Formats: sequence, C-alpha cells, structure tokens
Amino acid sequence: MRHRTWHYVQPPNDYCIECDVCGGTNIQWSEFEHMIWCYDCKIDTPGTGGIFDGPIPWGITELLGMSLDRYNMKKNRIESPRIVGHQIKYFTKR
Repeated sequence: MRHRTWHYVQPPNDYCIECDVCGGTNIQWSEFEHMIWCYDCKIDTPGTGGIFDGPIPWGITELLGMSLDRYNMKKNRIESPRIVGHQIKYFTKR
C-alpha cells in the first residue's frame, strides 16, 4: 500500500463514509491511500464510498456544510478545488 500524500480536511464521517467491515463510524483517514482506519476493528480498510459512490453535486456539498478542501501533507498546506476545463484541480487556499 502506498502512503497517503493528502486527505480531506473534514473527517470521513462528514462524507457519510463508514467502516465496510463493522459498519461503524469510529473512523479516521488512514495513513494509506484510498483507506480509512477503523478504531473498533483496528484495521485499515477501504470503507464505504459515502457521497463519493455517485455523482457529487458540487454546489449541494457546500449547502450541506461539506468541504472538498484537502490538506496536502507533503506541502503542509490546505488546497481548494476548482473546475478548470473538464477537470478538478487543487490550488492553495487563500
């Protein structure tokens, strides 16, 4: 498994992600890419997809109080998403 280089600034629960093993919500972002850490199971697991299982209504996430900002662990900074052309790119939060 590869080590994560970024994670969303909000915890996985805020995105309706749960442990796919026990169904619990006592979780946090794992140190590994595409994984969460379940404190109850004491394992790294992919978890459920939460809001990421389908199309993400960009404007609705903000109305629901969700942020798609991420913490870049390598550069030690918070980055915000923007749509550029047909891609999502992340830029330094100002």
